[in-house]
Amino acid sequence: MSQPQVTILMPMYNAEVFVERALRSLLQEQRVALEVIVIDHQSRDRSPALVQAVGDPRLRLVTHQGGGIADVLNTGLGLARGEFIARCDADDLYPPDRLAAQLAWLEQHPEFAAVAGNYAAIDPRGRPLISFQCGDQETDITEELRAGVTRTHLGTFLIRTQALHQLGGFRAYFTTAEDLDLQLRLGDRYRVGYCPQVTYYYRIHRYSITHRVASRQREFFDQMAQGFQRQRQDIGSDDLDRGDPPEVPGKSGPRRGASRHIQGFLIARAWQELDQGELCQASWTGLQAGLRAPLEGLAWRSILVLWLKAWQRQGRRG
Repeated sequence: MSQPQVTILMPMYNAEVFVERALRSLLQEQRVALEVIVIDHQSRDRSPALVQAVGDPRLRLVTHQGGGIADVLNTGLGLARGEFIARCDADDLYPPDRLAAQLAWLEQHPEFAAVAGNYAAIDPRGRPLISFQCGDQETDITEELRAGVTRTHLGTFLIRTQALHQLGGFRAYFTTAEDLDLQLRLGDRYRVGYCPQVTYYYRIHRYSITHRVASRQREFFDQMAQGFQRQRQDIGSDDLDRGDPPEVPGKSGPRRGASRHIQGFLIARAWQELDQGELCQASWTGLQAGLRAPLEGLAWRSILVLWLKAWQRQGRRG
């Protein structure tokens, strides 16, 4: 295999339902010299066999024992041969030619270490839920990151491999939010660009780590990523750098179900449609949202307000 320009890291755990489609979305890229490293984290289903059956020479399957998501990603990073690094989880998708466009942008902007894009959410069947409003203009997001603001998903990033190594890769302290932590640390040391095209499709389903980890622990790591960023801006290092991070809370506690997560995205899409004047579509999307988790009273309250506004606007049109 020739020297790849881009290495895509794909962490995988029990992803037999989605991994083949995820890989096909990556391997359709023909304009970029590519390698995809799938790091299997002790899957107990048919995921490894399905990866091997794809049979593409650009694809490598390795096994990781122990550790968390950061260790899994660092295993792949240590094997990467590409000059640039991207990430795709085993249940998500890339749009066609995404890498070619981002690679061209970084070649034209050598002063930037990374470029990010917009993204969209899809349901378990791959149907669109919402395209996020991450910005409609090309811009430099370095100062945002230094201020602790992350406007998009790490899966949208293409990063120079040298910069990622210089940062030390992903930090094993983070069971989740390792992606937020990396984005913020990138902004600390390098310039990061943003282009408004959708470059990643994030799938919402009940088996994802977002829904396996207790809400309390997930919120804790999100807060730590932000808190560490403030410390670095104030004094140049954080508690994790100094070897004295806060104790991680236990794994017990409620988890946020995929149905409620999807419901939230559908409600957001319905309000977007209302703002765009698509009154009937907004009302229908609101109904779909309510039926996703019909016992969520607060969601129905938002939907009823949406329906009232849609009815009022329809009346003014009439």
